[in-house]
Amino acid sequence: MPSSIPSSAGIAPQPSVLLLEEYEPLAAAIGSALRKFAPGHWLSSARTLAQAEALARQTRPALFIVDVDPPWPGLIDFLEKLRRENPDGRVLVIGAAVPTEIASERGSFGALQFVEKPFELADFGAAIQALLGPWRKAESANSRGTLRALNLSDILLLECATRASVLVEVEAGRREYGEVHIVEGQIFHAEAGKLEGIEALGAMLGWTESTLSEAKKRPSANRTVHDPWAKIILELLRRAGVVEPAPAVPAKEPAPALPSAEGAKKIVVIDDTEMLLIFVADVLATNHPEWQITTASKGLTGCKEVERMLPDLVLLDYSLPDINGDEVCRRLLQNEKTAHIPVLMMSGHVLEMNAAAARFENIVATIEKPFLSDAFISLVERTLDGASPRIEISTEQPEPLEPPAVQRPMPREDARQSARAEPIAPRSSPPPLSPRQEAVAIKSAPPATAISAPVIAAAKEAILGLFLDVLSMQFTPQLQMGTIRAKPSSKTVSLHLPSGASRDSLPVETGFELGRTELDPTGHIATLRLIPTLKPFQPAKIRNAFEISDVAVVPGAARERVQLTPTMAAPMTMQLLARLDMAGVELSPTFQVSEVVLKWRDSKVRVTFSAKATAGESNGAAFEIAVVQLDAAGRIDELLLNPIR
Repeated sequence: MPSSIPSSAGIAPQPSVLLLEEYEPLAAAIGSALRKFAPGHWLSSARTLAQAEALARQTRPALFIVDVDPPWPGLIDFLEKLRRENPDGRVLVIGAAVPTEIASERGSFGALQFVEKPFELADFGAAIQALLGPWRKAESANSRGTLRALNLSDILLLECATRASVLVEVEAGRREYGEVHIVEGQIFHAEAGKLEGIEALGAMLGWTESTLSEAKKRPSANRTVHDPWAKIILELLRRAGVVEPAPAVPAKEPAPALPSAEGAKKIVVIDDTEMLLIFVADVLATNHPEWQITTASKGLTGCKEVERMLPDLVLLDYSLPDINGDEVCRRLLQNEKTAHIPVLMMSGHVLEMNAAAARFENIVATIEKPFLSDAFISLVERTLDGASPRIEISTEQPEPLEPPAVQRPMPREDARQSARAEPIAPRSSPPPLSPRQEAVAIKSAPPATAISAPVIAAAKEAILGLFLDVLSMQFTPQLQMGTIRAKPSSKTVSLHLPSGASRDSLPVETGFELGRTELDPTGHIATLRLIPTLKPFQPAKIRNAFEISDVAVVPGAARERVQLTPTMAAPMTMQLLARLDMAGVELSPTFQVSEVVLKWRDSKVRVTFSAKATAGESNGAAFEIAVVQLDAAGRIDELLLNPIR
């Protein structure tokens, strides 16, 4: 990873992407993904707003990617500065959930585009490709989706979707001033001059060339706006003419499709991902302006459009909100008017897509999401130019994409302000493929669930708490605890991160279960993996007494030990505490923490009868793990502990 961005007069020599992400594992994951989705762009990464502002001046990015989970204090002022200094830049916000009805009607006309977490790698790739793709040069598209168009509606969506509490100040010219008070993601109060509530919001949305800022004072608890924020924003956007209300019932039947000009093609695109529809439509229209492109976000709507249009090709997603792509293909085959129309299926669900291609003869080609525009347009052109030959499904597996992604940390700490932004150099482009090789490569890529992720170094202390059931215990002649043989009372463990900065690294409010354990050549534990669970950790009940079923007295000349064996109905239960180092995390395909990787420092542990103990209790006894026995899944099954005198 280079330490600086090559530049001339402060300008990056190639298009760039700026990532604002304070969580190191997620920054690395997104960086690796962008090498595939934006191979011709330079990626710079910042962990604070100040770093991002400095890098933005240096690189003038074409795209800003901002993770807003949790919200960034001062983000409104940051975006306002970006609008002034880089008005043609685009912004992708990850981690904010915008309601479907707003996203579908708003389309690409806002300055901010949103991707909710957790998200599929294919959806993230589609969003990146749409924002960096070949936007049409029509007059209406000049500022579409750019920071030049940033306005109050974008900020309301951003702050409400992230459940922030903030006071937004709006100024237009020298005489118009207003405030919007947002409390935990709900619009509580708005005022503009003598107006209050919804009327004030509507007035501010109509102001042109307004300046937005984030006030230092807390939002007021005086409530003049009572409806849910999504309903309010959608209604205000409709009033302002930003979106068109969707009619409940069509006023009349759609007009019949017009015959296409000589050499032109008609294509129907069916996909429920708004950003992918934008991307596909723009790619096709840019390369072939004469083509007639129609889109649909549902399978049933798409079937009607295909019957109406009688297109030359259908571009079809497999996973749709009402009926899946295979059912769309079945219905098209059953209709005499549409049975002959070829289908190119696009999906990240590769196994299901390939199975559908094997069953339905109208599927003539497939392409895995996410895909690059050159590969996509080439496949569409070949499918239209030929006699719609079927592309055989290859069993070859290319090198898996690295890495998928991770989950968001806890709220940020001031300790992170000293973190260094490290630009990531773009990977060199592979040699071009032949049309046949390209089609096979596109078709044979593994599904998102097969993507493996790297372990990302963290090097922070963690304290593991493991509850054990005692199988047997030896005592010295002075009745001090000797060797203990025990097994985990459950697979659930606790993980305590002592420092505040460390606590930001993991979703420790969730519980963890024992995962695979790796031993070194001497048989001691080298690394331990923990798997996050959906439920918070609950301490086990401690039992510090035996119910003895057997007593074995060993002659004094032998080992001078007395061994007590408890009944299995009521074993002694205690907690083992071990200080470990966080080696990193494993990343799942949906940008979640799938495993935490811990490096064992040594074999020394402490044993305590305190169920709530977390670290270094002086009343705990010092032991050393002598023997580790693993089960068939590689998890800790039994331990032999020797006391340290």
